[in-house]
Amino acid sequence: MRVLLNNVLIAMLAFVAAANANAVAEDPLDIAGVRIGMTEAEATAALQAFDPNLEILPVMAVFNYSDGVSHTLESPEFLDRLEGHIGNSGPIFVVHFSGPDGDVRVIGVKRSAIVQTNQPTAAQFTASLVGKYGQPAGMSRGNKGQPVWEAAGKTSCVRVRDYKGDVIIDVAAGFGESLMTNASAEQFLTSRGASTMGRGLMPADVAQCGAYLSYWYPGDPISTFSADLYDLGAMVATERSRTAWVSQLQDEAVRKRAAQGQAPKL
Repeated sequence: MRVLLNNVLIAMLAFVAAANANAVAEDPLDIAGVRIGMTEAEATAALQAFDPNLEILPVMAVFNYSDGVSHTLESPEFLDRLEGHIGNSGPIFVVHFSGPDGDVRVIGVKRSAIVQTNQPTAAQFTASLVGKYGQPAGMSRGNKGQPVWEAAGKTSCVRVRDYKGDVIIDVAAGFGESLMTNASAEQFLTSRGASTMGRGLMPADVAQCGAYLSYWYPGDPISTFSADLYDLGAMVATERSRTAWVSQLQDEAVRKRAAQGQAPKL
């Protein structure tokens, strides 16, 4: 499978390329055994161990760029993500990677699930999560069906102030995947840090943001749930690294085109 990321590049080119995408710290938080910082082989092995019935597909990507004349030039292919499927359904696991430059590692994991039989109560599901991960850092916006865990060692970037000025956790379901898909982590986190609700809660460089894990399970009993594990700082570093990589390809293409130019007979 292959995807074109030209629309993502348009947004990314607004950023200054300054950080290395290798800034991915391993943490014990995981989804189906997949942890931040794993290699492609390690992530694949973890998913296969979790469910041998999964069909795991690599999704390759390219960026579109221009030399000033041709606007459909493409970068070399690189691994964008792994998708785990069962049957003809959409992916129930999505594993996002850094790269293509540097040491390519997992920077995000998304899981979606439907519970068709033996549906647990919300209390049972919560107890199971606490048994696996320990007590959460809190509930997003106080929602008892969305606990959040924060990785140790880096600044939390999922906290804001509510209307009373109290610091709370605020991550919507699918938050990390949305930022990853739209290459908007730096833009969003910088904007949040500059806002009244986030001022003073973000690091000066949002590439220093830590990872978070969130589960979302509406209803009781639980018939569906989703889980997000994303390293926000590594996502920012990846955006910067990819911008620098494509800018270099574009600059080289412009120089090559210019060198081939010839003045017409006058």
